[in-house]
Amino acid sequence: MDQTGGDHMSRPRFRRHFLWDTVQPRFLGLSVLYVVLVIAAVSAALFMPLMVQLDHLPLSSVEAQRAAELFEVLHSRFWPIVIVVALLLLVHGVFFSHRIAGPLYRFRRIFQSVASGDLTVRTSIRKSDYLHVEARHLGEMVSALREKIVRIEAHHAEMIPQVKRLKAAASRGALREVEQEADRLCAIVEQLAQAMEPFQTTAEPSEPRPTPLPAAAGF
Repeated sequence: MDQTGGDHMSRPRFRRHFLWDTVQPRFLGLSVLYVVLVIAAVSAALFMPLMVQLDHLPLSSVEAQRAAELFEVLHSRFWPIVIVVALLLLVHGVFFSHRIAGPLYRFRRIFQSVASGDLTVRTSIRKSDYLHVEARHLGEMVSALREKIVRIEAHHAEMIPQVKRLKAAASRGALREVEQEADRLCAIVEQLAQAMEPFQTTAEPSEPRPTPLPAAAGF
């Protein structure tokens, strides 16, 4: 396979595990910062005493040679382990954060679909992801909203032929039939109002809290 084909195969896989426009970059940035701080603290605790000891001892003394040998041994063993552990933590952080950032990215797409009027959107996420409880509640919300909209559409569909029959009766001058069709239309409108009752478009005004009186001086 050529290099171009390999790039096309690797890019989607990388994008699946790293989402730039989510909380994942900030999570990984903070994780890297914490790892760097821990490494700095541990390295300072290991190497600073030896560096201070070497600074105060004559270079030709036996104690200085032992401290230098210990410094070299720690230096040769500490940093390879630190690099391996840091890489493992970074890889683990990418996969761990993606199990949170992936569902959040999915939720964002669902919100956009619902805002545009699409209530057929799927709210399921992958089994390996977190936030399954939130995804279930989001699915219940979309399902309940879809059921309410279906009821409203059904009442609206009943109104159209009812209005046509009312117009036909009025054109014929059948007053009794007009009254009957108007009563049926009023019943449908009432059912439509009941179906729309759960929706709230304005916030209820909050009751003003009583302002406490200032304390009088001397009490």
